Amino acid sequence: MEEELRSGYTTGTCAAAGTKAALEALLYGKEASEIDITTLNGVDLTIPVFKLRVRNNFATCAIVKFAGDDPDVTNGIRICAKVELVKELPQIEKGHYFDKFVLVGGRGVGVATKKGVQVPLGKSAINPGPKKMISEVVNELLEDKDIKAVVTIYVPEGKAKSLRTFNPKLGIKGGISILGSTGIVKPMSEEALKDSMYAELKVLRMDKDRDWVVFAFGNYGKNYCERLGLDLEQMIVISNFVGFMVDSAVKLGFKRIILLGHIGKAVKIAGGIFNTHSRVADARMEIMGANAFLVGESYENIRKILGANTVEEACDYVEKRELFTVIAEKVKKKVMEYSRADDLRCESLIFSFKGDTLGYSDGFYELAGEVAE
Repeated sequence: MEEELRSGYTTGTCAAAGTKAALEALLYGKEASEIDITTLNGVDLTIPVFKLRVRNNFATCAIVKFAGDDPDVTNGIRICAKVELVKELPQIEKGHYFDKFVLVGGRGVGVATKKGVQVPLGKSAINPGPKKMISEVVNELLEDKDIKAVVTIYVPEGKAKSLRTFNPKLGIKGGISILGSTGIVKPMSEEALKDSMYAELKVLRMDKDRDWVVFAFGNYGKNYCERLGLDLEQMIVISNFVGFMVDSAVKLGFKRIILLGHIGKAVKIAGGIFNTHSRVADARMEIMGANAFLVGESYENIRKILGANTVEEACDYVEKRELFTVIAEKVKKKVMEYSRADDLRCESLIFSFKGDTLGYSDGFYELAGEVAE
C-alpha cells in the first residue's frame, strides 16, 4: 500500500509563526522552543522554533521551512522575522501598512517591479494570505497596548533560491515571495494528486447521486460558489489537471460541469490546453492577443497584451470587454469538444485576483440556477 504523502507549511505560515514568537518574547519574555499558530484554512499547527534572539526593543526568530513531501525549492531554508517595538511607524517605501504595524521584506525577500502579481509595484513580495496571517497575530498581541511594531521578514538564502523560481520572470526582484493562500503545502505528486481527485469525484457521484459538479482551479473558486448559492461540497479544486478531470467526470456519469476559474488558467483552456501547468504549455498572452484581435481591440492594446508580464496585467489593457465573454464561451466549447460526450453540458465563469467577474458563458447563470440549493 502506497504511503500517504506528508503535507508541510508555507513560507507565509513560517513568517507568521516567527512574528508571533518574536513578539511574544518582546512582550512577555517568553522564549519558546515551538509556536502554535492557526493557518488560513483553520488548521492548528505547532511549529518548531529554530532560533530566537531578544534585544532591548527588538527580537528575531528563525523558522525552518518544512514542505512535507512536496518538491519545493524553499524546503529547509530559514524564514526569519524581526519585530521592533516603536511609538510611531516609520516611513518605509516598500512596506505594507496596517494600524498597529508596518510589514516589510528584508534581505532575501523580493520586491514587485512589474504589474500583474498580487503585490503593488514597489512593495515587498509578501502576498495577501501571509499578510492576513501576520496581521491577525500582531493585532491580537498588540490590541490593548499603546505601542506599534515594525515587522521585517527576511530570508538569508532567498536571493539564491529565487533564481530557481518564476520570480525573475514575474518581475519579483531580489528574492523569493512570501506565499500561501491557505498556509498549508500539499504534496504535488502528480499521480497521487490525480488519484485523490478521482476518488473525491467518485464519492460526490455515488454519495449524493448528483450529475453536476463544480470545477475550480484553486481556493478562489469557493467565493463564487458561496455567491451563487452552490453547495461547496460539490466543488473540487482540479489544479492544472483539466483534461484528466473532464475525462473522469464523463467516466463517472456527470452530465453538467460548472467551471470557475482565474483568467490566467482559463485562457489556456480557451486555446485548447488541458494541462495548465506552465511547464507543460504556456501561450496565455498569445491566446489572449489573438482573441483581442477578433473582437476589434486596438493594435496598440494588443501589443501591450502580448508584452504583458501576467494575464492579470494584460486585463488592464483590454478596452473591448466582450473579449472576456468570448474567452468564457471558448472555454465552454473546448471542454465539451474535449469530452467527446454528446450529453455533457459545460458553462464557465472567469474572474480576476481582485475578485471581479470578467466574463461568463451564455448559459452560465441558467445552469447555476438549476443546480443551486
